[in-house]
Amino acid sequence: MNKKILIFKNDRGGDLLNSIKCISTLMKKNNLVTIYLSQLNYSFSFLFKNAIIKKINFDLNIINKIQIFFHLFKNKYDEVYILTPKNYYYFLAIFFKRVKFYAITINGTKRNRPNNYIRKFLHKFITIDRKNINVKSSSELQLELIDDSDNIDHNFQNINEPKLNSFIKKNLPKDFLFIQYKDNFYNKINLTNKNFVLLLNEINKKFKYIVFSSDIEENASNNFFYENYTVIDCKKKIINFKENNANIIYLHKINAEDLFAIINEAKNIISPHGLVTHMCQFYKRKSINLFNYEINNMENFYEQKIAFYEWYKNMNIMFLFLDNNIDRSIKKIIKNL
Repeated sequence: MNKKILIFKNDRGGDLLNSIKCISTLMKKNNLVTIYLSQLNYSFSFLFKNAIIKKINFDLNIINKIQIFFHLFKNKYDEVYILTPKNYYYFLAIFFKRVKFYAITINGTKRNRPNNYIRKFLHKFITIDRKNINVKSSSELQLELIDDSDNIDHNFQNINEPKLNSFIKKNLPKDFLFIQYKDNFYNKINLTNKNFVLLLNEINKKFKYIVFSSDIEENASNNFFYENYTVIDCKKKIINFKENNANIIYLHKINAEDLFAIINEAKNIISPHGLVTHMCQFYKRKSINLFNYEINNMENFYEQKIAFYEWYKNMNIMFLFLDNNIDRSIKKIIKNL
């Protein structure tokens, strides 16, 4: 029997990809699925075959809450899946008792979401513990919400495979290493601008071609890359060639689908942990994932260990912990290529 299903997933891109196997499974058997995405992950809506996509704020305002309430009131959903643990969603289970609510719940260090009283109105829930190390990752735990556990879509049959723009594809070299640059991460480890150039030059000694992308927002780093490297401007579809840096290519303003698809084209991948980590898992591609945690005491260490296990347990990924020692960080990355 086909079901009418509503999914709340209005959070960030990496969070969305963390739930992709669960969502793909819910889309099986011709279920009629509606998904709420945020302005931060809406660019990934191309992934979902035959789903109705609705865009709403990451942080719900009063108008959003009213809209959601009346949407539920007007549409006779069989099941609602709360995959983004926002308090408002849990309260909906009190008012719509004929609907089966399935939810991620959180046991936090300061409070639980929702409290035990509200949890009584949920048809089924799994709990992510942020006080202790979880046996399973959050991605694995979400699959336990699905009643038919023998019917998990491990091969993403209901997900559209990302397609790389033909202009970008025809201008890419063969056998390239891909690096994702994120200003806020590389700033923490002192590898921005000229120091990032040192990393690129060292990698270039081992790999003939390097392709890298950066934040889509306008910032000083992007201007620096545009002026100093061969550029494929993904938005304007033009190439700005730099003869002295012909083998290092900067992808300017690459969109979500092209970024996703380019992971499958790359021979090697280096990125800060997060969004690209989950893209690599989608393609079953190996990658080097960079971490930077500020550890001041054993309590910090344990908190970060809990967070790591929540997102990456059983993912079998390669990861490097880096600090702001430039030479040590570069040597560590090169050694593991």
